[in-house]
Amino acid sequence: MSYVSVTSPAGKSHRAFWARFALLLPAVVILGLSLVWPLVTILLRSLHEKGRANFSDAFYFGHYAAIVQDDLLRQVALHSVMLAFVSMIVTVALAFPAAYIISRLSRRISSLMMILILMPFWVSIIVRLFAFTTILGQQGIINSAASFLGVGPLPLLYNTFATVLGMVAYLLPYLILILVSAMMSIDTSLLTAARTMGASERRVFTDIYFPQIRPALLGGSVLVFVLGLGFFLTPAILGGPHNLTIPIFIQQQVQNYQWGKAAAMGIVLLAVSVIGYMIALKIGGRGMLSPVQQGSRGAAARDPLGPTLVTALCAVILVFDLMLLILPLLVVIPTSVTETTQIQFPPVGFTGKWFIEAVTSSTWIDAFLKSMRVGVLTAITATLCGLALARVGTRSRSLMLKMSIQTVAIIPLIVPVILLGIGIYDVQGKLRLLGTDLGLIIAHSVLCLPLAFLVLANSLAAVDISIEQAAWTMGASNARAFLGVVVPIAMPAVTGAFVISFVTSWDEAVLAMFQTELDKTLPVTIYSFLRSGITPVVSAVATIVIVPVLIGSIVIAFRSLTAGRRAPKEST
Repeated sequence: MSYVSVTSPAGKSHRAFWARFALLLPAVVILGLSLVWPLVTILLRSLHEKGRANFSDAFYFGHYAAIVQDDLLRQVALHSVMLAFVSMIVTVALAFPAAYIISRLSRRISSLMMILILMPFWVSIIVRLFAFTTILGQQGIINSAASFLGVGPLPLLYNTFATVLGMVAYLLPYLILILVSAMMSIDTSLLTAARTMGASERRVFTDIYFPQIRPALLGGSVLVFVLGLGFFLTPAILGGPHNLTIPIFIQQQVQNYQWGKAAAMGIVLLAVSVIGYMIALKIGGRGMLSPVQQGSRGAAARDPLGPTLVTALCAVILVFDLMLLILPLLVVIPTSVTETTQIQFPPVGFTGKWFIEAVTSSTWIDAFLKSMRVGVLTAITATLCGLALARVGTRSRSLMLKMSIQTVAIIPLIVPVILLGIGIYDVQGKLRLLGTDLGLIIAHSVLCLPLAFLVLANSLAAVDISIEQAAWTMGASNARAFLGVVVPIAMPAVTGAFVISFVTSWDEAVLAMFQTELDKTLPVTIYSFLRSGITPVVSAVATIVIVPVLIGSIVIAFRSLTAGRRAPKEST
């Protein structure tokens, strides 16, 4: 990320210092309460024999030794690594062919494909996992078809297969984004030159094309593996009792007040995550995490696809990926109108009573209002803090300050969410913030702040400095020039940061699970129903969440297609 230094003619150095301090203070408070303090507390607990967070006793390393010596802890760690590795292999196998096809399509069709690939991002992970229980369950669509053919029911749910499938469905869009971005940046003149020199298509791919993709593929694979290690909800909902992973083990130990082992396992998970992210960025480069612009047409798109067997196979895999990502969302909708009290596919009869219960029950109304309230306030907090951090970073002439702001701002993305969950739970218990909206807003803000900062920092760095300098010469103060000139220019990024922060807070369930008991958010309420017993009212709530996303995706896709058709006419 590049920053541009801005030199203001107004004010003295001490006034500039206090201005920056005031801008950074809210973000520093949030990061201190929801990141630094929780991580220090967890580290101290891992080094205490009884799992206490204090400096009075000598450091105890027995909890770390137990990870290697204890059979259960070693089995949990190895099983987590196995799940993450298998999910990574399957994700790579499904993502690479799909990304290859998308990068070679026309601008209009590739934009449509990316819209479909990204559509699940806007639906809560809890809802998506619930959709998989609907498909893979004993009375789900697959077992219903298997029973019709006389080969069912099949053990598809609450096992390793379901866990890996859910993890792949979550990780797939991330790796496709990384690979499409890399593939669209390839200079196809090199491919053309190789062909004119007589190289076969196989040699062109293996010697010219693939070496340019390898860093993004390796870096993205490491990133996917690290993300897989930190999964909590997917194995908790789709996995069985034998799918005990590190995050689930940590949660169980905290519930049993065994903080020592939980903290030690969490610190090890954090160390692996940090090392993994560093390796991924080292191999793939920082540009690996830059999403491809929707509708952009890179150099690879100028090299049209040929009708070969490999192309057909890649196209089939792309269709499978789209089905894996979108079909679960569509299957939930019919199950919300069944007349039976149990979810099954195909649904029996037609009724709207489950929707009536969803919109009239105090349980669901309170959960919806809590999620909306916390989501909006979190989005406002994260956007303002992210804007302040981005402003100081773009104005500062100190390279050290710029790098410090960027590093601290994105650290929450690296920390496993289960570690943040237990750490914030511990800290806010001492501050008596558990169960309050304020506590959950502070917790969610630390997750949303890095996303808001990345969006806004890139936008502010791209603003022409001369525009703000012109405002200074006209007598405007720093604050007035920034709010009246810079912010309006960056308003699309501000809006984007707000939307991303709101969706992140709306979707989040792990931190909210530790924060709330009776006053639950919507994802936590759905999760509690998934653990205690699924009824069609959950399908109705999921449908209410899914339908707006489907409609929005259709509108965006239609606008993308029509814009692609108008572009050639306008250029003539």
